[in-house]
Amino acid sequence: MTAPNRSLRQRWQVLPRWLRWPLLALVGLYLAYLLAANVFLNTPLAPWAINRKPEKFTLDWDWASSVWPGRVDVHGARLRGHVMHTRWWIDAERARGHIVMTALLARQVHMPDIDADNVTGGTRRDEGPSVLPEPPIPGRPAWSLRFDRIRSDSVHGGQLGSLKFSGFGSAQVGFTKRLRSGPMRVMPSWARMGTVRLANAERELLRDGRFDATFSIDPHTRAQAQGLDKLLKTQIDLRLIGHTAGVQLQRDAQGWPVFRSAPGSGKADIDAHWLRGELAPGSRVQWTAPLLGTDADGKSLHGEMDLRLNVDQDIRVLARVPGAAPDALQLDADLSLRGRQVPLHDFASMLARTSGHAQGRWRFASLDWMTALFPRAEWLQLRGQGLVEGEVQLRDGRLAAGSRVSVPEIEASAAVMTNYFEGRASADLHVESTAKGGDAPVLLMRMQRFVVAARDARSTPYIEGNDLQLDLRTVAPAATVNDLRGDTRAHLVFRGARVPDLRAYNRYLPRGQLGFEGGTGRVSGDLHILPGGIIDRGDIQLRADAARLQAGNVALNGDVRADIHLRRAELKQSLFDLDTSTVELQNVSFIGNQGEQRSGWWARALIERGRLDWTRPVDMDGDIQLSMRDVGFLLALYAQKRDFPQWIGRIVDAGETRMRGHVQWHDDALILDNLQASNERFDVLARLTLRDKHPRGSLYAKWGVLSAALDLDGNTRQWHLLGARKWYDEQATGAAAQR
Repeated sequence: MTAPNRSLRQRWQVLPRWLRWPLLALVGLYLAYLLAANVFLNTPLAPWAINRKPEKFTLDWDWASSVWPGRVDVHGARLRGHVMHTRWWIDAERARGHIVMTALLARQVHMPDIDADNVTGGTRRDEGPSVLPEPPIPGRPAWSLRFDRIRSDSVHGGQLGSLKFSGFGSAQVGFTKRLRSGPMRVMPSWARMGTVRLANAERELLRDGRFDATFSIDPHTRAQAQGLDKLLKTQIDLRLIGHTAGVQLQRDAQGWPVFRSAPGSGKADIDAHWLRGELAPGSRVQWTAPLLGTDADGKSLHGEMDLRLNVDQDIRVLARVPGAAPDALQLDADLSLRGRQVPLHDFASMLARTSGHAQGRWRFASLDWMTALFPRAEWLQLRGQGLVEGEVQLRDGRLAAGSRVSVPEIEASAAVMTNYFEGRASADLHVESTAKGGDAPVLLMRMQRFVVAARDARSTPYIEGNDLQLDLRTVAPAATVNDLRGDTRAHLVFRGARVPDLRAYNRYLPRGQLGFEGGTGRVSGDLHILPGGIIDRGDIQLRADAARLQAGNVALNGDVRADIHLRRAELKQSLFDLDTSTVELQNVSFIGNQGEQRSGWWARALIERGRLDWTRPVDMDGDIQLSMRDVGFLLALYAQKRDFPQWIGRIVDAGETRMRGHVQWHDDALILDNLQASNERFDVLARLTLRDKHPRGSLYAKWGVLSAALDLDGNTRQWHLLGARKWYDEQATGAAAQR
């Protein structure tokens, strides 16, 4: 038979006396711990002791219990933290963990394991003031945190900025952190979730998704890595599949494609391996999704986008969008990026490692990026939206020969020196091989209709034409997408443009002394342009019939032909040589000072040596040769016919005359110096300064044994019949002083 159960008192009495009191003391201590620990956990004492830096970290809970030293069971746990501009939080319905009490003596919070139920969490950016980590205090060791295993089999979701995710799964995380700017480390961790849904600002991005991820972060301090640089210390293996939303195609302010989520059903299949700043071999991404957009008239367009990425020793990207309408996005790209590194702060630098081809079509709101390929070509602008079609070949980041981009219609303008060209144009950008073995971009532009105006009077065009052609190219050994070295040269050509009013050219002539009074004409140009819109050299032809001109106090009517050859001088960018330029007057009629009319007069001037300074006021200085029907026009600049000796009238009718001399104008002054006219019958020498409606000069005429000299000072004329040549020669010094 079994002995009856003994009472607790009997059992107590059975114990040896020396053991009774230690056991009683232990029981008392345990009861005291239960009372103290649970009172501490469920009164404001614990939050007060823990949350000493509420601006950086807080831990709150609904209620908690501890039945054994070091073991804590917390219900309704809420963790909140704030570092720099980032706020983070973790909520758990229940968390159970074990804290190593002896580690507290070494200023360490060590919890080997924590189990949590129904966990959610997230981060968001805080635009308020930064909360910086406290610097270490010399001589005082900082506290450290060590959580070897935080596990939950009931993770429900969270939030990263505006990205929210929900689902159900398991996760395990371990990390260490030394406070006061010490190092942190994320131990090998993992997460698995099913029925995942991702949404951004209530727009669904992924549904019915599944992912399996493992990750870890190497030990580092904030000084060694912060922000995106933490990825250089991170390893991630991610497997994600699920159904995605559709894609809405929009344009940003510059007209570049922007993709946003839209109703629809696509599919994503991702198997990515991130290894401290690079994608590991075997990584792959495949994403197909319906693509929604609108055409130029606002009608809906439907298509499908297919994006694929594969990694071995290099990264290969395939992207295809079929293009559902003539001006909808169409893309077919096959690109290979040398190496597997992914720059975190300068993603565009990957272009320098890119080879392959891309063919496509897109309507851009701005085409500034085309002229940006050419250094120092800011003088050429493409404005407004334009449909772009093309095929680009890349070789190690360089635009390779065979690349082409065409724009059927765009508004274009070019600022060349003091002139402004603008009109509706088509453009073709292509890359061709250079003589030095590299490749360089070339932009060919054609304005079907264009106007030209002064840059300070753009609302009043003075040239209207058709078919202007511009050839823009880079003078460089090689041209890359990121860094085009060298300079840009341009060739601008137009033919037979109409000049509706010749008076527009008076801004370049000496004011009040020489200018057009009316008439129309035609002008052609062939200009070679340097960076900055500076003319290097060029040819300009002006043709005008029945033009009306005013030279001094003489009015003319006739045909004008001017062939101007510009060659930039090395002294400054606005200074040009005019050598071999010619100006012709044909079928000229003019009225002399006495009212007599002459017709059928002609003249041809050749500039032997000339300089033109295009800086306003325009300066011109040159030596000229002239052939003319007679010297009647020259004499008319000095006096009326009745003021001349009678025999000088025979000089006027003495036939074709050759003349040479020096011409200069500046602002409102026209100076004719050392003019020498002669033929088989007479000689004429002249100096004349036209300024402020007050002509000054001297004239010498000789016919056989007869000679005379004239002194002109405004409306005052004085003849010298004795010693005429001597008097004329003595005026050279005075004429130079007047200039």
